[in-house]
Amino acid sequence: MDDAMSAADDPNEPRRRKSQLTKRPTKGAPSQITMFPAKRHALWSMTTPTMRGTGKASLGQLRALVTRVREAPGIQLFDAVEAGVPTDVVRLIANASGEPTSVIMGLAGVSQTTFVRNEAANRPLPDVAGHRIMGYLRLLATLRKMLDESGDPEQTKNFDLEAWFAHWVHEKLPELGGKAPAEMLRNPEGQRAVEQVLERMRGGLAA
Repeated sequence: MDDAMSAADDPNEPRRRKSQLTKRPTKGAPSQITMFPAKRHALWSMTTPTMRGTGKASLGQLRALVTRVREAPGIQLFDAVEAGVPTDVVRLIANASGEPTSVIMGLAGVSQTTFVRNEAANRPLPDVAGHRIMGYLRLLATLRKMLDESGDPEQTKNFDLEAWFAHWVHEKLPELGGKAPAEMLRNPEGQRAVEQVLERMRGGLAA
């Protein structure tokens, strides 16, 4: 038998390979992990890269997004949330409604630290925050539909629905047991309760 044992015949070879695979990098050595941007769902990808515009540009972007939410089948909205709601959507809502970004972060239930970290890493919002933002967009879509169906075009054409809604969601309402609509975005049942309040307001939104 040869003194030099081949790697294939060496019984210790698998152990050495495992050790090499699990060996921690030397302290101070550069990380070998490469981060790749998360792939956006089509519902969100159509709003970039100009999502951070201001004024009329942002308002137009938000209204286009709300229209897509309004027209999309439920399964597409489900997939869009499962794929991750981009942090850009928070900034878009803030810019379009005139609210500080921190206020929309609070509505989504995400801390500024988490938001900034996810934004820098090109990661989407945490799951719970993503569901709340989708709930917000769906309520806006419901409002827009109600306005289109029951409002006088001449009376509603200059009505800033987005700014009105951004303010209204923070008002405590007796119909919601003294809670603000923003608090009800936590789950589908709460969102449905807000929709019922809005439906009872039909016809008086732009008064």
